[in-house]
Amino acid sequence: MQKHVMSAGFGAIVFDVLEQAGERHLKETSPCLHQFFLFQIGGAGTVRRYDGSVAYWDRVQATLDYFFTAEQRAAICRELLRRADFDRRPEFRGFWARAVAERRVAELIASAAVAASMVSRPLPIDAQRPD
Repeated sequence: MQKHVMSAGFGAIVFDVLEQAGERHLKETSPCLHQFFLFQIGGAGTVRRYDGSVAYWDRVQATLDYFFTAEQRAAICRELLRRADFDRRPEFRGFWARAVAERRVAELIASAAVAASMVSRPLPIDAQRPD
């Protein structure tokens, strides 16, 4: 019985975090997409019913991938960790590893973009050498 209560609590936490993310990132800019998102996370109750499986987190990942940017997904994952000890649960590890990898790739892309913009900037006229 304790496992079921704990699982229900985890499902409620995940649902709450996702619902808040939808409010923040989708409701104003894309109300139709927001409605579809709410149906995805709440319609069949699959997010609310935490079953302690890897498949549960695969469903959460697929939902995040479809509706949110990489930066938004990283923030949602941080919020999930802040709200519950998911990182101690074995079924969460694959989900978390993908989130960390995605965040690192996003940071590398941002760093590369900054470096590329610095290289492609022309030197000020007084710093250029005459030919």
